[in-house]
Amino acid sequence: MVSSRKSKSNSPEGVEAAVGAALKPLLFARARLVLGLSGGLDSAVLLEVLHRLAGALDFQLSCVHVNHNISPNAGRWAAFCARCCKRHDIALELREVDLEPYRAEGLEAAARRARYAVYAGLDDADFIVLAQHQDDQAETLLLQLLRGAGVKGGSAMPVIRQQGRGRKGKTAPAVLRPMLELTREQIEAYARARKLEWVEDESNADTRYDRNFLRHRVLPVLGQAFPAYRATLARSARHLAEASLVLDQLAEADAKRTVNGNRLALAGLRRLGLARAKNLLRWLLLQQGEIAPEADRLQEGLRQLFEAGDDAAVHVVLGTSELRRYAGYAYLLPPLSDPPAEFQRAWDGRRAWPLPELGGTLRFARRQGAGLACARVPDAGLELRLRQGGEKLRLQAKGSTRSLKNLLQEARLPPWQRERLPLIYCGQKLVAVPGLGVASGWEAGIGEAGWLISWRPQV
Repeated sequence: MVSSRKSKSNSPEGVEAAVGAALKPLLFARARLVLGLSGGLDSAVLLEVLHRLAGALDFQLSCVHVNHNISPNAGRWAAFCARCCKRHDIALELREVDLEPYRAEGLEAAARRARYAVYAGLDDADFIVLAQHQDDQAETLLLQLLRGAGVKGGSAMPVIRQQGRGRKGKTAPAVLRPMLELTREQIEAYARARKLEWVEDESNADTRYDRNFLRHRVLPVLGQAFPAYRATLARSARHLAEASLVLDQLAEADAKRTVNGNRLALAGLRRLGLARAKNLLRWLLLQQGEIAPEADRLQEGLRQLFEAGDDAAVHVVLGTSELRRYAGYAYLLPPLSDPPAEFQRAWDGRRAWPLPELGGTLRFARRQGAGLACARVPDAGLELRLRQGGEKLRLQAKGSTRSLKNLLQEARLPPWQRERLPLIYCGQKLVAVPGLGVASGWEAGIGEAGWLISWRPQV
């Protein structure tokens, strides 16, 4: 005999109530929800459910369909989504994506990366709503464990997830998954009861893909011995999500004591111990929108930081970021390209002069009685160059002429910044170095106009 509770949860009203219960505590009045609509069973059901809930929960609904241009039926799926939205009078945005930038990650991962890049760039949305359910959660957890994921990976998919930054640095809309407590069986029953139509992606039957192999070959066997595996694995994912949250909070607390911008105090990292230091680095990378590197790579990076000599040039690649060390600090940086071999630029009079080839901006501010004397600069103006070696500079009239190498070392400027520091020349004379000062005899005197020159590197 089937219990009334189970019968109710399998009814269309029960499915709608479950989705509504998941959404209600997360939404605010007139929230703008954009459903990721593929046209498949799950998203077709969620479209119907959200359409019915929009009035009661007071949200605005629209859809986006992402065409990956993988299947020969992709155009037919887009047309189907357009018909569904037109029937409900719901706005639909169609997007085509290029997978080429992500191809190295494999087809499935590339499609996902491209799709989520679209979601992150939807500036007119408060939330992106996706149709993953309890079966998807179980598959995701098993896949993550089989790939050796840690606590964060094992937490699988949360009901709500922040995406960080989208286009132009704007906060991207959060991702909502309100069907995670529903099974595929319940969703299919809902579709039949509401007489819904959907499209079938032929690739879902291809067991060469890892997820499909689990779905069609492994999980049916697992279900014979463990019928409740979906709920059990979902519960495990929630436990891991809670543990992941605690680790994030610990990393945030450690960062306040150890991190200043992109600079980490090595003494503080050592006091944390290896496990907490790894957790902190992983958290920092994720905060920047990076993919956390493998644990072995992270551990090797920390080993080099801790064991290298004080004058060693530590440089460890962590995915799409770099870890460098200098003077008791570690620096987490984006990849740095080599500076131009023969860099030479004439100043064109701009007060803020972006120099992307050097990774920063040179700024000129007019001041009375300070900086490089404007009157000393001839019509030919100033020129920028990079260090070639052997440069010397005297900063005070009664001081000695010093090598630029020693002056920069004393200023504690990291080596990668020294390599990219623009030097200010007038003819063949080095007249100013941003951050150090103006050559003796070239300073603006009392009442004279001068240029205060500063260099602002991005890293």
